[in-house]
Amino acid sequence: MSSRVTSHPSRVTLGLVALALAWTPAVGEAQGTFVIRGGTIVPVTGPRVPNGTVVIQDGRITAVGANAQAPAGATEINATGMFVYPGLINAGTNMGLVEMGGVPGPVDTREVGDFNPQNIHTTAVNVNSEHIGVTRANGITQVITVGGGSVLSGLAGLINLAGYTNEEMIAKQKVGLLLSWPNAGGGGGRGRGGRGGGGGGTPGVDPMVAYQNNVRQIYRWFHEAKAYGEVRDRLTANGAKPPVGWHVNLRYDAMVPAVRGEMPVIVDANTVAQMRDVIRFMDSLKVKVIIHGASEGWQFADTLAARRIPVILDGVTGMPGNDDPYDLVFANPGVLQKAGVQLAFATGGASSARDLPYEVGLSIAYGLDPEEALKAMTINPARMFGVDREYGSIEVGKIANVILTTGDPIDIRSQIKEVFVKGQRQKFDDRHTQLYEKYRARPKPPTR
Repeated sequence: MSSRVTSHPSRVTLGLVALALAWTPAVGEAQGTFVIRGGTIVPVTGPRVPNGTVVIQDGRITAVGANAQAPAGATEINATGMFVYPGLINAGTNMGLVEMGGVPGPVDTREVGDFNPQNIHTTAVNVNSEHIGVTRANGITQVITVGGGSVLSGLAGLINLAGYTNEEMIAKQKVGLLLSWPNAGGGGGRGRGGRGGGGGGTPGVDPMVAYQNNVRQIYRWFHEAKAYGEVRDRLTANGAKPPVGWHVNLRYDAMVPAVRGEMPVIVDANTVAQMRDVIRFMDSLKVKVIIHGASEGWQFADTLAARRIPVILDGVTGMPGNDDPYDLVFANPGVLQKAGVQLAFATGGASSARDLPYEVGLSIAYGLDPEEALKAMTINPARMFGVDREYGSIEVGKIANVILTTGDPIDIRSQIKEVFVKGQRQKFDDRHTQLYEKYRARPKPPTR
């Protein structure tokens, strides 16, 4: 046991602290004023504006339109012949939680046990991850970051892909409670970024019996969390202090917003049978649900649309089953969209987060409407997670997550020329760009 030591800071220490404060950017400081002029504005929630102007000031969009006026002294960016889009949103990654998947040290996605709803995944994000800059350079300004490995694996969060600290990067710390639904064959949903769980099969136990036991356990957790919240509220009504002996249960406390329908439950479910049972669960407990996975969604699209259940798709580049049509995986998003299901897309791993527009582009080739595809990367996930007043489109008053491109960001031939995150103009100093420039500038062999 170490003893407590009280000391007075030296002048050197005070000087170092002052120097650190001088060089550390304050959260919420002025980001400057920028005018993006002459490009085609693609607001997503409204018609395109040719030869338009977007004004960014103090981190927000302050003017949009063909005749938008900019304040004096603004930094002007010539966008002639280019396009202005809202930054893209990847609705499911393990960004900041995994650096190299094959090395245990930089992997922080799992906790022991099946019941970990209290985990707040944004608190574990490594702000110095190389994946952040690489992903941002491809026009993705925000991601949902999640861990996994449990049936209830914690609280997903939305982060901006720029910042020096976790707090500076967080757009919304808690966007949904992560639940991996079991199935009769053992195991849960496919899971993104290490998610899974869901109650694997037990040797010697009938799979259906094991499944029913796992589902009953989920119901029990939610019923107990609801009862806990009711008791907590009665004990603390009108600002009263809880009685002596009352202890906060961190697990149930974290679930209270979800069991009250104030926060969605993001449920890994892929088969029709799983999705049917998820709807029963939703109706029984009166919770909001977002389904993640839905690999058999094409068979259940009308029901999902009628119940207005949003879907986050991943695995668009995955392999179909041995007996499935070759285009089943690629066509699934288009079938869901045409039925009226609100879609978003997730890529799973941090290293693949930058591929979001290309996976969506593959879905367009197999029937997904291009305009709806763009919404699935911008305003749809913002609406799903309750941040559409701040993000997801180019509108006056919204936070300036904006990209400037030479063409449609879904087109692999397009180049990202400018990226703004919270109104701050980002440098293209990511690892991929550095390596590109390094080998582009390599000495040419001597001519003979």
